[in-house]
Amino acid sequence: MAYDLEEQESIDQMKAWWEQWGTPVTAAICVCCLGFAGWNGWQWYQRNQAAHASAAYVQLQNAVYTNDMKNVSSISTGLMDEYSTTVYAPLGALQAAAAEVEAGDLKAARTRLQWVIDKSGHPEYDTLARIRLAGIELSEKNTTGALSILQAAKPVKDQEALLQDRFGDVYYAMGDFALARTAWEKAVAAAGQDNPIRGVLQYKLGSLPPKE
Repeated sequence: MAYDLEEQESIDQMKAWWEQWGTPVTAAICVCCLGFAGWNGWQWYQRNQAAHASAAYVQLQNAVYTNDMKNVSSISTGLMDEYSTTVYAPLGALQAAAAEVEAGDLKAARTRLQWVIDKSGHPEYDTLARIRLAGIELSEKNTTGALSILQAAKPVKDQEALLQDRFGDVYYAMGDFALARTAWEKAVAAAGQDNPIRGVLQYKLGSLPPKE
């Protein structure tokens, strides 16, 4: 097929441009396509993981309800090992730890709570895990350890009352009633009028020796 001079110049320019830029352009297109495919694949993987983790979490709740501690342990460990990127892993660890404390297995509970703090990747559960872990240390009369655990907490607004309540418990156990009073008063202020914890806090404040 014959081309006129202007068409031939355009074709030659396109060939020259393609020789110079064709490979980078093709590579860029491939990278974009692979990136899009990878993003879709990751989204599918996340949804799949969340679905499986959700089902396991329901099984864990049933095991807790029936006091089946063997399954509480195995299901919770499975969530932590296989679905650690999902929110169900720290939720499962917290629930299993509560059941283990109830069953007297403080070592297992401590391990799960420490995992939430160190490895769960969900900082919104960090403070709650610290409050519960400090409670375990307090039950074993390790007040220094409990205080250290709490001091590293970074609570959100709704967690402040619970955190200050536990601080008060620790200071009370240490015999520092002034600091216990301050912590519990902070907890009352943070709790709000309708929070049921206010009654407990008022009882604790009433148990303190009078101010000197």
